[in-house]
Amino acid sequence: MKKTELKIHKGDIFILENLDAFGYEQKGNRPHVIVTQVTGNTVTIAPCTTSNNIKKYSVKINPDKENHLDKISYVLISQAFASDISMLKNKLGSLSREDVLKIQLEYVKYVTD
Repeated sequence: MKKTELKIHKGDIFILENLDAFGYEQKGNRPHVIVTQVTGNTVTIAPCTTSNNIKKYSVKINPDKENHLDKISYVLISQAFASDISMLKNKLGSLSREDVLKIQLEYVKYVTD
């Protein structure tokens, strides 16, 4: 039987559990957004939070029928990290092209500051 490959795109949202988080890292089950395209078996992902106490390097996302978020969320660009695609099991939804462009712009600002 042929294995079904998961299609992963920038702006896709997956639920991940981050039990090893420490300090200011986001802990527990939460949405993470694909920030960069797949390179081999690795993607760059950024966690989301519903806290609006974020000052810099974040993008506000309003819930809609495509992303399936249930609250206004903030993509934490400053906490983006590389992840093996095997960690991406529970796809929640996808962001609009407009939101993906906002994230890309904020990511470029973050890595070039």
